[in-house]
Amino acid sequence: MSAILERVHAAVADRAAAATGARVTVGDRLVGVSVGDPDDGRLVGLAHRPADEAAVELAGHSASDLAAGATGDVSRFERAVGVATLNALSAPEMAWRSGDPMAALPADVGVVATVGLFGPAFRKFDGVTVRVVERDPPAAASVDAPAGVDVETYAPDACETAFDGADVCFVTGSTLVYGGVERYLDALSAAGVAPVVLVGATASHLPGAAFDAGVDVVAGARVTEPDRALSRVAAGDCGTDLHDAGVEKVYVARGSSGFELGDDGREAVATDGSDTHTANERG
Repeated sequence: MSAILERVHAAVADRAAAATGARVTVGDRLVGVSVGDPDDGRLVGLAHRPADEAAVELAGHSASDLAAGATGDVSRFERAVGVATLNALSAPEMAWRSGDPMAALPADVGVVATVGLFGPAFRKFDGVTVRVVERDPPAAASVDAPAGVDVETYAPDACETAFDGADVCFVTGSTLVYGGVERYLDALSAAGVAPVVLVGATASHLPGAAFDAGVDVVAGARVTEPDRALSRVAAGDCGTDLHDAGVEKVYVARGSSGFELGDDGREAVATDGSDTHTANERG
């Protein structure tokens, strides 16, 4: 079980106990959880839904019940709902900053590693090699990529090869649902890859535990229009589709990483190595 999720779960347990009106929205690609907070009103979190998992009936479950699925011995579907619940409960304490780290690669980056196939993001890259680690890796030639992007694909047991010599790595938040995130982070640390970015709506919870595990930047999603976003979840949209439908791309950087995006969306590195845009790290 993920130590990251265990710490986040412990950090939001009191808020979960006080929450009311927990409701789960199930789509083909995502799950959403909405809860009522006595101080902060309606809170919504999202997470990736595993494609090969049947939905489980969770009507009538409390926020505490749902959150427990993030760390319990349950199906991946229930874990996804648990992670979405942690994301909702974390929302009031997140010090998000608007921006998309995947669109902010420095000019000297030559090799990008990814855990997960971020197909649409390849349009943001140019003049780089992208090494994709995927649970069921496709043939590299079958991956649709711009002319300036060379794609290599690797199975999880070859991740050390994929990470060797990489300048940056983007790790999909769905590894929190499928498992294995800590293994990837350990391998990235051993390879000396930095920065490491944990990315996706699934990763939108208190970042302290992820930072301690080796993540430099958490790039998540802030739900700005709950009803609109959840209706699109129910309609089967994926996370990319929601970025124009009530969900904003946001990030938070570890205080010592020196990473932030400027107002133009480009990467800026603080000269003093500091970054004031960190979230509450009690998670």
